Amino acid sequence: MYFTLARRIITALRDVPMVRDSVIVTSSAEVEMFAGHLGVRVMHQVRDEGINSACEAAIASSSVVGITNALIIAGDLPLVSSESITALLQASNLQNRGVTIVPDRRHVGTNALVCTPADAIRLRFGPNSFAAHIRTAQDHGLEVRIFESGELALDIDDPEDLDAWRGYDSRSDSYSSGERHENKTTGGGRSGVPGRRISDVLRPG
Repeated sequence: MYFTLARRIITALRDVPMVRDSVIVTSSAEVEMFAGHLGVRVMHQVRDEGINSACEAAIASSSVVGITNALIIAGDLPLVSSESITALLQASNLQNRGVTIVPDRRHVGTNALVCTPADAIRLRFGPNSFAAHIRTAQDHGLEVRIFESGELALDIDDPEDLDAWRGYDSRSDSYSSGERHENKTTGGGRSGVPGRRISDVLRPG
């Protein structure tokens, strides 16, 4: 399942013109081979040093070639699409310093993060990362945007998430299981897609 979901993410990123560079950081030879077959740039780690270290290494390598914004996205999002990633980037204020956070459907974890500049904050992926990223961005005096997206909110962490995925009706693009928070479609998304919206903008000071 990991490689199926990872392939979905990589394919979606390829179809987003705003994404100039995609990097996978790994200490696994199997993952490195998988990414190489898909044409994704790979950074090899001698040993696994955790997701935050891996993402910060990727950001540093991209900054060297002039990339000023970072999109960090979870690899286990079964509903991800190029449209949902594009909507996230378009909703983020990429010209000004700030952070846009996409929470998981429980508002506990972080499923995607857009940072301007790319190294705007220390990454806090792990337990309760949604709240931790908000606090860290505010501590740095940055504007924080919370982007609600039905397509990006579902990740696969436990059997309940699998049930939610199975309950997704691909014919009508809607959840039969429902979600805890309201979804509203903004902009030019296709009809019936789980909603996308900026729910809050938290400004420093």
